[in-house]
Amino acid sequence: MLREILLLCLAGGVCALDTATAWQLMLSQPLVSGTAAGLLVGAPHAGIFIGLVLQLLWSAAIPMGARPMPDAPVGSVSGVWFAVTLLETNCLASSSFCYLLGLIAALAVALLGRRTILLEREIGRRLFKRFVKNVNDGRDARPEKAVSLAVAIGFARGFLLCLLAMGALTPLALLLAENPGLSARDYSLTLLVLEALGVGVLFSVFVGRSRARLLTFGGGAAWAFLIMSVFRR
Repeated sequence: MLREILLLCLAGGVCALDTATAWQLMLSQPLVSGTAAGLLVGAPHAGIFIGLVLQLLWSAAIPMGARPMPDAPVGSVSGVWFAVTLLETNCLASSSFCYLLGLIAALAVALLGRRTILLEREIGRRLFKRFVKNVNDGRDARPEKAVSLAVAIGFARGFLLCLLAMGALTPLALLLAENPGLSARDYSLTLLVLEALGVGVLFSVFVGRSRARLLTFGGGAAWAFLIMSVFRR
């Protein structure tokens, strides 16, 4: 378990770097980072599903000005870990239930994690300002040192955020493991609605139409199916 957590945190740090700090090899895309996380824990299906839904839902997300993107790589890695942990700790749990909770966890972590992206940007801005000041003062600026420090900060942010997210999700996983009656229910219909909603978002990107009605209808339908599944006897 500790080995898997360490590997996932390392993967989260590497994928977080790809968001803006280094490489730009599409590793930060949730489909890529989620699939990588699934392969690391021996559950590629969970990684592909969670990564695919996140990729579809955020296919229209664009960083506008100072507004950061959701922290998709950290969210997808944490969500995959949560889903796989639920499957391993509860032998009666249905895969659809675990995937759904993993997806919800991934969304929450990613949305909360973008606050840390703002902090990383502020640190980078100060590093650049200090570098410019050293150049203007005629000092040895050492740009490679500033770049290396920025890369280290980006990696540390992704690594620590994954570690914190997994630590926060662990008590919830243990609590759900003690409720086999709830976890045995099937949420495949809800997952299908979420996939359809994501495809609709992706389609709207290419046709250039408003997504307001589509998102309202799809989101309402997903929650309706979720509520019906919870209270179903």
